[in-house]
Amino acid sequence: MNRVWTILIVLMVSQGLDPCAPFARAAEPGDTKRYTNERFGFSVRYPGDWRLGNPMPDGIGITLYPPVEKSQVALSGFMNLTEGTNQDRRQTLEEFAAAHRRIMTDLYDKKQIQIAWEKDQDTILARFPAKRLTFTYRDDRHNAIQEFHIFSLGRNEGRGVRIKLPADRITQLMPTITRVLESYEAGRDQNAVSPVMPKPDAPK
Repeated sequence: MNRVWTILIVLMVSQGLDPCAPFARAAEPGDTKRYTNERFGFSVRYPGDWRLGNPMPDGIGITLYPPVEKSQVALSGFMNLTEGTNQDRRQTLEEFAAAHRRIMTDLYDKKQIQIAWEKDQDTILARFPAKRLTFTYRDDRHNAIQEFHIFSLGRNEGRGVRIKLPADRITQLMPTITRVLESYEAGRDQNAVSPVMPKPDAPK
């Protein structure tokens, strides 16, 4: 076996390659940075060449800007205070998705922008059940823009991701964005749909 490795190293050196380089690169951490939201506790790792925007109002989140014009990934938390049909009288994920769709449709209608909705998709965000809403529209320069809104819902809090991309750059950017979302950690209170349960020693 040692002779085989010796031959491989000799061949690499003869080709002008550093035999230790592949192992060194594999051991180094990727060129990423971490953002952690102090209010809601979620965190995510993002590429070092992405720009970190200003904090959203009330510290609910942040917007990340990939190095592609008109692209952004916004991360935010929100309170789940609206009454719904869940076991603890909060909104279910389906109810929240329907309300979000109405709000976004009204918002773009006021801007006189027509949006085309795709079918909602069940997905996962930080290992919790989530919904993905997708729609397309054209900006003021008639460029096709696609948005993906992903969110999970806890008993008191929820987490949301808004991805906005030029339609012709989706194939280029989505693999990186997928890796970013795989690094997403929800933080506290993301017990998706369970009711508020009393403590074991609390009176019923």
